[in-house]
Amino acid sequence: MPGKKRRKERMVVLIPCLNEIGAIRKVIADFKKEIPEAEIIVFDNGSTDGSPQAAEKLGACVFYEKRRGKGYVVQSMFQRVDADVYIMVDGDDTYPAERVRSLIEPVINDEADMAIGSRMTSSSRSQFHLLNKLGNIFFLRLINILFHAHLTDILSGYRAMNRRIVKGLPLFEKGFAIEAELTMKSLERGYRLVDVPVDLRARSEDSQSKIKLFSDGMRILATVLALFRDYKPLTFFGLIGLFFMFLGLIPGFRSIIGFWQTGMVQYFPSAILAVGLELTGLLSITAGLILHTIDRRFNELEHFIQVVGDRPHRS
Repeated sequence: MPGKKRRKERMVVLIPCLNEIGAIRKVIADFKKEIPEAEIIVFDNGSTDGSPQAAEKLGACVFYEKRRGKGYVVQSMFQRVDADVYIMVDGDDTYPAERVRSLIEPVINDEADMAIGSRMTSSSRSQFHLLNKLGNIFFLRLINILFHAHLTDILSGYRAMNRRIVKGLPLFEKGFAIEAELTMKSLERGYRLVDVPVDLRARSEDSQSKIKLFSDGMRILATVLALFRDYKPLTFFGLIGLFFMFLGLIPGFRSIIGFWQTGMVQYFPSAILAVGLELTGLLSITAGLILHTIDRRFNELEHFIQVVGDRPHRS
């Protein structure tokens, strides 16, 4: 029997957009040129400058997300669009469309579930503001340490993904921490991630960044710590517990030495403080153990549900 023809994969370019009239036309035109077989879909987040109308005139499909925040836009993208290969890129024309073929290659060849357009590899020539670069380096190193990863960029807005990862990740972040959540949950669930070097361009003069460095930086940090707590509870609460137990040794040694010398508890408040700190540490470690066990059981249940869902149904 002749072999079955492989079904043509549907590819989409997903572009979040908020008041990018000066850049969105070029982004759409560039991706149409570089990857004409992909459908261009713009997700507008409440633009008032005519960006969605400009996108429609260029033949892009436009969806609207009323809830303000990039996280809501990405959630809407993943829920409302069905495809085999998803390309996500910001609408500010800072990411190079000419690298899209290199970006999707490991996903199409089933070598990765997600390819991240890395702005920070040694071969990248990206144009960063100093504070943005320092923030990216800080969060990159933090996540690599916490999740034992070796990525070079965790906050990139330029990614290619397969259907498995898009439909398999529960995302809840509302704002610009969505890339951190997407990366961390992918790492924790064992998806295959690869870096593909890209060069970040400077924004055009008529395009303004929506990121607020301090407030959004704090939100990203809070998201990283919350996900670390949720996905690595034994490590998180274990470290806290060890910290309290170490603190308890300081007043504890004073009480023990006094008792050793006199046979009496001379520093009673220090002894009470030491016992309290040690018990707090033990409780924290115990909580980590319990949550770790629960987390493992949920992972097993989720894996079982996924296996059952992937089984072919008999007619």
